[in-house]
Amino acid sequence: MNTFTPSNFQRVYTAAIGVESLSKTSQNTEGGSNRSHDPPTPSNQLVPANEAGDRRKTTLPGKPRPESAILTEVTRKAMATEFAILLPPQSLDAVELAVTTLEKLDQIEQSLTIYNDGSEVSKINRLASQRPVSASKSTFELIERALQWSQRTQGAFDITAGPLVKAWGFTERSGRKPSADEVEAALARVGYRHLQLNRAHRTVQFDVPEMSINLGGIGKGDALDQIADELRRGGLSDFLLHGGSSSVLAAGDQIANSSLGWAIGIAHPTKPKRRLAGVRLRNQALATSGSGKQFFHHRGKRYGHVIDPRTGFPAGDLASLTVITDSAADADACGTGLFVAGTQEMTTLSSEPWFPHAVLIRNGKRQDEVAISCLGEIEWADPPAVQITG
Repeated sequence: MNTFTPSNFQRVYTAAIGVESLSKTSQNTEGGSNRSHDPPTPSNQLVPANEAGDRRKTTLPGKPRPESAILTEVTRKAMATEFAILLPPQSLDAVELAVTTLEKLDQIEQSLTIYNDGSEVSKINRLASQRPVSASKSTFELIERALQWSQRTQGAFDITAGPLVKAWGFTERSGRKPSADEVEAALARVGYRHLQLNRAHRTVQFDVPEMSINLGGIGKGDALDQIADELRRGGLSDFLLHGGSSSVLAAGDQIANSSLGWAIGIAHPTKPKRRLAGVRLRNQALATSGSGKQFFHHRGKRYGHVIDPRTGFPAGDLASLTVITDSAADADACGTGLFVAGTQEMTTLSSEPWFPHAVLIRNGKRQDEVAISCLGEIEWADPPAVQITG
């Protein structure tokens, strides 16, 4: 579903996909364990892709605006989506650093993917029902982090939910209504409490046969965090990252030494070309969850792709939920879990110290009508026309 992109800037494009800065938003169309841009248009200058598959492009601004400048974008396809680094003018000399840093995505994907039998997660899924399986430090810590969010969201975020996603047909992005027996059989293989971690030996084990984990709901955000750390180690402080347009990490400033951060647009849940508002991020991450793009109808009822691992059925009483946290991995997991939990549970959890700043979008009474509310303090770059605070 569409959520954000950098707003109030010029567009920058690669040949494959467009990213609109500060004039639009982005989408959450990825599957993941619980979860597009507009088509490209011509621009002033295109740098061809290198052999590794990265694409670089610089767009010159048209009429000057306060947040209008040359932006350079470096992209790379990984994890079934496209990752991008956007560099403002003060970071223009870091293009090569951006290109080499994005190459790290291949290594991350090879560890976390469930679509390669040789990956670390595939090995865990294959053997952990039989015995403890050793994991690398990074993978083990990511699983630990995922379990922390399962506990915080009372099971609404769960990396073991794959059998349910498959039962509902969303693994193949088709969608089908399973029988009650199929849901019950899938639920028997789901549950983060059946996932046993041994920190001393750094091993993973399943308590239930045929269990599996899928880190898609937190892995993209973790990849963004790792890329950001690598860029900072290389001396870069001002940049914007996004992965698949549903996860964004903003570092430093779009305008040099302004302390304004980056302006990110929030899009209409089902009308991605319609931007509803813009927020400012500085050294923060943002993620949006929703089912505006992946759903199907069965006997007149709409079923979205975000499954509640506690009930086995699609969940969420919001059109979309955008959360802001300090890390992209936390934003991904937290946003998914809270979207599944729904507004009533969110209200209960909102007093917790970890609870994020959040923008809630509800469907209105008329078609395409929405109402926007927020929890916590949001720094608006472009406030919504109608805002309900709560």
